[in-house]
Amino acid sequence: MTNTISPSTIATIVTQTLQQCQFNTSFTFRSPAITVTGPYCVNQLGSALHELGAKHILLVADKMVWQLGLTASCQTAIELAGLTFTLFTDVQGEPDSELVAKGVAMLTESGADFVLGLGGGSALDTAKAIAVLGDYKGALSEFKVGGLASRNVGLGAIPTTAGTGSEATDITVIKDVVNSIKVPIKGPALVPDLALLDPALMLGVPSAITAATGIDTLTHAIEAYTSRQSNPLAQAYAYHSIEMVIKALPIAVGCGDDMDMRHSMAIAAYKAGLSFSNSGLGLVHAISHQVGAFYHIPHGVANAILLPYVMVFNRLCCENSYAEIAKALSVDRDSMTQRELCQAAILRVRQLIDDLGLPTSLAGFDINPHDFTAIAEQAMSDICLTGTPRQVNAKQIVTLLEQALAGELRMEGC
Repeated sequence: MTNTISPSTIATIVTQTLQQCQFNTSFTFRSPAITVTGPYCVNQLGSALHELGAKHILLVADKMVWQLGLTASCQTAIELAGLTFTLFTDVQGEPDSELVAKGVAMLTESGADFVLGLGGGSALDTAKAIAVLGDYKGALSEFKVGGLASRNVGLGAIPTTAGTGSEATDITVIKDVVNSIKVPIKGPALVPDLALLDPALMLGVPSAITAATGIDTLTHAIEAYTSRQSNPLAQAYAYHSIEMVIKALPIAVGCGDDMDMRHSMAIAAYKAGLSFSNSGLGLVHAISHQVGAFYHIPHGVANAILLPYVMVFNRLCCENSYAEIAKALSVDRDSMTQRELCQAAILRVRQLIDDLGLPTSLAGFDINPHDFTAIAEQAMSDICLTGTPRQVNAKQIVTLLEQALAGELRMEGC
């Protein structure tokens, strides 16, 4: 008696075999179509917009950036290029669904064909959300993590701080006011067509903000370099970002009018943004998102506090990666073992944070340890956790928070 295998069974076997044989070295990498960089390069904005076919620009800016007059150079460059613009300056904090709805209404009313964000991460994230939600008719809560987003208008980003890397990333996060949740929107459409990095726009950033956003850049780079989802291109950008931060950030903080160091930090933030957008982040961000929400600690400050503790925790699985990072941090010596290099990298990061005057523990904030369980549980559901190199549970996160509260960086054990 002959046994016959159905065509559908054969198809299933073939599909499964092909999936199992796929090379795990394949990856996708996304980046802006045009990147313009250099002191006073905002003067080139008009020609870049022309190249992208823009006619009317919706210029989305932080209210503070507008009040400081930083939008003026962009407006002039747009007008000199013979283009028109509409100004939207309602951004004052983290973007939410009501703010984005106002922006979408202005986009529709103005007939703009290009959305340009100018300012910190909030302004850039708002611009990105306006661009992709312009034609969306559903509820914001229907967007799911990793869901598709599309747009029918051009998109550009001009950062005024060196930290978030939003000018290079494929994600934005919007608070849904109706449901009181933060909705991550992710997809190729979120990568700007144009990124313009002008350090002259960053000269007036206060030293404390420069320090916090700079450590945000460093955290992006370190977490992207060690992410389980990383790839050779992402690691290359992350490594060079670390090299630039360790050299430029102290000077940018201590001498804010140093144009060269401001430029280096702008490039470092951009590289780190490219890196983590294509590789993911990790445990530092998974926890800091919750700590920031619970205690209103600025994102860069929360990252600065948590980064060394998480590095100590993660070294069990990425000692080699941290040893490589030690070279980027310029603390490597020929005689050092891999373990010594790993430890040197962690201590160098902690020393930099301390040198910049940023807090190294949660002790200076109004922290309630009874919140740690809830924070840990929420961190376990954070999208950033998928890239962390060491598996973690809620109990271990609570322990990390307790160590951060006590200010005890325990190098012994794992």
